[in-house]
Amino acid sequence: MKFRINHSFWAYGLLSVSALLASCQEPGEALNDRKRRENEAEIEQYIKTNNIAATKTDEGIYFFQTKSVPTGQAPALGDEVRYHFISRRLDGVFVDSTDMAGNNPATVILAGEQTTGITLGRYAGILKLRQGEEGAVLVPAYADGGRVGSLLLPQYTPVRYDLRIVSVRTENQQIEDYIKTNNVAVTTKTDDGVRVALTQARPDSVAIVTGKTVTLNYKGKLLNGGIFDAGVSPLTVRIGDKQVVSGFETALTKLRAGEKATIIFPSALGYGNTSRPQSSASTVAIPAYSPLVFDLEITKVE
Repeated sequence: MKFRINHSFWAYGLLSVSALLASCQEPGEALNDRKRRENEAEIEQYIKTNNIAATKTDEGIYFFQTKSVPTGQAPALGDEVRYHFISRRLDGVFVDSTDMAGNNPATVILAGEQTTGITLGRYAGILKLRQGEEGAVLVPAYADGGRVGSLLLPQYTPVRYDLRIVSVRTENQQIEDYIKTNNVAVTTKTDDGVRVALTQARPDSVAIVTGKTVTLNYKGKLLNGGIFDAGVSPLTVRIGDKQVVSGFETALTKLRAGEKATIIFPSALGYGNTSRPQSSASTVAIPAYSPLVFDLEITKVE
């Protein structure tokens, strides 16, 4: 699989920078132009001094690989990547890192412009590496959207990120790992990836089919256990009216009145590449490309 940077994500970041520059007065514009040239010169000198064979991307980021694992799984849009990083200024001053001693890597879902919790520089580097591989990116300040200036790394300072990819998991792999870790006994799996695990069966009760109205209690969770919908009141759904996401409705049609189940389905049958905000202060947001888990109890079918 070829590595491809999501250009809409980069366009979003660079357009944001452009909008910021356009809002400045002329002295601000001159300063940013000068800092950009200084960043480029500093990075090019760093590459020459350290004899680095780096490749410059279209976005102005310099990448070089330090460990290759050709058989490693390549990351793609929607995948979960766990990775370690160290960030340093080009003068060698340490800025930040993950907890390597405790083997506690950072985690990111590659979601294009919906991606959160990572700078553009680190994102670009991750897309260049496979599972098990290591590399680094040299990033001008203007191309590192998502990074806030600090005492150790001021606003206009270029940065080096050293990266190591611990794991890459597709949504299906994430779901299967969840099922295994939580001992979920799947009783039905559809062709499009809906899993249903009956925890209380009522084989002789009313089946849920198109046109039926279903009343149920429920709780919605992410694979990491975060609750995005506490289901504080019963939900009523008329099957066939598309009142809920498709994965949820498909799972309901595999159940009967009085049954309890855990259902799991991929983001393509949920909210896809769109994130959802918190529904209350006690719940979590749904990130883009998130598989969803629901615990259900069917109380009425009519």
